[in-house]
Amino acid sequence: MNWMSRFLPLAVVLIMSVTGCAVLDGGDPYADEPATDKDAAALAISRLNNDSMVSRATLSVTVDGGLGILYGTVPDTATRQRALQILQDTPGVYEVLDRTRMR
Repeated sequence: MNWMSRFLPLAVVLIMSVTGCAVLDGGDPYADEPATDKDAAALAISRLNNDSMVSRATLSVTVDGGLGILYGTVPDTATRQRALQILQDTPGVYEVLDRTRMR
């Protein structure tokens, strides 16, 4: 049993070196960021279309330099706010401009 207590720390160090200590590395914080503004806009539109509340609105999105612009018509204020929040939470969008109209 004494040999085990001597080699256990060595085994742990070897395992960590073989796996590259990936757990200790936070990874790339921008790995989930879309590569282009066009990709960010496509992701935002997909998220808007998949939301049960917002999907009934007629919306479009452009992204330019991280500025997401929401266009279209919404049935009510709650839908507008939800759409703006979805756009704001989209990776690659850092600022949001509302160009929507109420029906």
